[in-house]
Parts: sequence; C-alpha cells; structure tokens
Amino acid sequence: MHIDFRHISLCLIAYFLAATAAFSLSLDQALPGLAKAELTELKTGETLIAWPTGAADLRFPPVGPAGLALRALPERFKVPVYVESAFFLKGIALDSLKRLKAINALLDVDSLSGVTYYSERKNGISVLFDNVYRVENPGSIKRLPPLVLQAPPSSLETFIHLRDSNFGASWYALGFEWIGDGLLISLENRRPLSFMMIRAFSTDSVRMRVVVLPVEEGVYVAAICAAAPERVVASMVDMYSAMEKRLRAVQGWVVAKIREASR
Repeated sequence: MHIDFRHISLCLIAYFLAATAAFSLSLDQALPGLAKAELTELKTGETLIAWPTGAADLRFPPVGPAGLALRALPERFKVPVYVESAFFLKGIALDSLKRLKAINALLDVDSLSGVTYYSERKNGISVLFDNVYRVENPGSIKRLPPLVLQAPPSSLETFIHLRDSNFGASWYALGFEWIGDGLLISLENRRPLSFMMIRAFSTDSVRMRVVVLPVEEGVYVAAICAAAPERVVASMVDMYSAMEKRLRAVQGWVVAKIREASR
C-alpha cells in the first residue's frame, strides 16, 4: 500500500510536541505474542529475524496503531518474499525535542553511505549502499541538501538516490508518519532495480517499513521488508538473504540515528 506523506497535518504537531517521555506500555506488554526467551534476547541486545509467509505469520509488530501499520504491508501487498526484524534500545527516551532530533538525523540520508553487510561471495564485509543523497524526483542525479525541520511533522515524504552494491543506481521514496506514539518509516523503490543488466524488481516492488516505538524501558524498533522479484533474477539470487541484508542495514541505520538523537 502506498501512503501519501505529502500533506502535512499541522494540527497534530502540537499534540506530539506536548508528548512526554512516560509511556504506558512496557516492552512485554507491547509484544504479548513473543516467547519469554525471545524477549530476553531483545533485552540483551540481540536482533530477532523471521521469515513470515504473510500478515498472519508476523511476529514482531507491537500492539496498537503502529503495529497495525506494519501489518498493513503484507495484508495489502501480497508478494513472495517477506522478512521481518526486531531490535530494542534499552534505557533510551524520546521526548518531544529528541523526536525532532531523531527526524532530522534520519533526514540526513547521506549517512546511509558506507553501510556494510557480510558478503558470502567475497567472504568478508562489503559496502552495501554508497552515494546516498536526497533528490527532487526519482531518476534525478542532482544532489539536494538534507532537509532540516523546525518542528516534527505528522507526515513527510522525500526522495533519495543510492547506489546498491548489487542493484546499482536506485531511487527510493523515504516517508515518515507519526502513528499513535510510534514513528512509521517507509522506503519504496520508485524506479526499477536491475541485476547484471537484467530487471530484478519493477517500480514499487521493494517496500520496507520500520516502526520506532517508545516503551517504558527504552525504544523498540520493528521492521519488515516485502519484495516481488522478477522470476529470472529470483532463480539467480537468494532473495530472502538479499532482502534480509537490506532490511537489517536500514534498521541498523535507524537504530544508530535514534541513539544519536537521544544523546
């Protein structure tokens, strides 16, 4: 599902500016479906990964509106490949000022350049994304400066260019929307992606959602990627592994920016 982030509802800004750092849900309450062992792993800094087959199998969306926004992706975008991930930032609070810092940190998209992953083919760490910057429209190569906001918007969309280690020059829509106490971040390809000069994905066929949800003990970050690869490339590349690496890279970048904003 495509969410239009362009119409900013200023009437909600005052609400989010008035929000406090006290949240009613604990991590356990936000994730009632997780096993005790999985909650322990989260609380000790582990990243959880799952490969659902559809919306009914999702493990990591939290209760409430932000979790429903994550579930909406596989409910309305039925594709062959889903990957989801969860991470917990213990002891971090996001009050209204830090929420604004977090949005501006995430809008500094140039910092996605240099994100790495483990490459089985190269048997080592490699750069996944580089040459990342904001553009006016998908397909443009004119670099725009990062956006810097003076107040947290209820929703926003911008476009970014990046060079993917496997799929080359790529253009994505990057969106933000406050849903309840959570921040929903979306990333969708706005131009086709190619692998070895063969089309790998059509426009809008790679979609990621990341939810940043403050809870009593810190900040919970849940993410999902849904992808519809072309059949030829799907027979050449392990798409579950490829999408997991990209989802974990984006989620890791979000986590780093939340840490940065909380200082």
